[in-house]
Amino acid sequence: MKVRKLLATTVLSVICVSGNFVRGGEGEAQEVSFRRGDVNQDGKMDLSDAVYVVERLFIVQDAIPCGDSADATDDGLIDVTDVIKITAYLFLGFEPPPPPFSECGPDPTEDGLGCDSFSLCEFVETPCIDEAFAEDLVGEIDFKDGLIICLPAGGGAVPVEGFEIEICPEDEAPEECGETGEPGCPIEILGATAIADLEEGMIGFRVEGRVEDLPIAIDAFIPTTCTLTMHSSEGEDVPFNFEIVIPLEIEENEEGRREIVGIGEAVIENPDIEVTAGGGLLCSLFGAAGGALTDSFLQPFADTVNQLVDDLRDDLIGVEICE
Repeated sequence: MKVRKLLATTVLSVICVSGNFVRGGEGEAQEVSFRRGDVNQDGKMDLSDAVYVVERLFIVQDAIPCGDSADATDDGLIDVTDVIKITAYLFLGFEPPPPPFSECGPDPTEDGLGCDSFSLCEFVETPCIDEAFAEDLVGEIDFKDGLIICLPAGGGAVPVEGFEIEICPEDEAPEECGETGEPGCPIEILGATAIADLEEGMIGFRVEGRVEDLPIAIDAFIPTTCTLTMHSSEGEDVPFNFEIVIPLEIEENEEGRREIVGIGEAVIENPDIEVTAGGGLLCSLFGAAGGALTDSFLQPFADTVNQLVDDLRDDLIGVEICE
């Protein structure tokens, strides 16, 4: 504290030997927002601001970017009284400078000083997103064409029509699936189109894919292995498709604008998947009930997207919806 008071005393000693000042012309109240006393625009008023004013009054000829910020007394002049005002407030407990002081605001006093720029108080428009931007953002997720999602070998059995059906049994699964290098059965993605509906509060993908020769083992009176092909209801040569929907939690903020406050877990909606089974009579009978496998088949997609969508959380949470 002794050092700070010594610096303040030094500043006051320097200014007392001169009567230099910068006069503002006649003018109207300013519209540019600033903070009075924060002359060097570092976010706070301290002794460095008093030194900054002294330097520009007596040492250098550089202009002060925001003259109003240096007018600590709000008398329309920049002179030694402003330096005294700053140091007296900082070290002697005097009243603070007139507003705008602690917060940004325009100069309420009509004078000619003006403020060319005050970067800390410049208004930055709050970013918002619309559906086109959301689709572009979702499209950046690495859910590209040619992606292989692997069903793990021996991943489990599901009950279907009174039978236990093992999907991708270990003894029938390819030794390597995609880039995993592990045994598993591939699901090939042919295309993934980003979708967004901010009125409904969702983003996601419409996915097209193909599964050929997916092995399943049926634990019946005669154990049987079948192979499945999955396709659209429109035909065996048409890729199956479904939507992966990621719900958005949207609330009205204090400014009355809609804002994304959370991102939910991905869910599967609108699946268009039919199953054709090969491998014998029992397999043909099972093909008619193949839709029961859909949930087990689709879950890896939702799990994968939930992992990928984590990259979006920082980009979306807190962002407003464009009106």
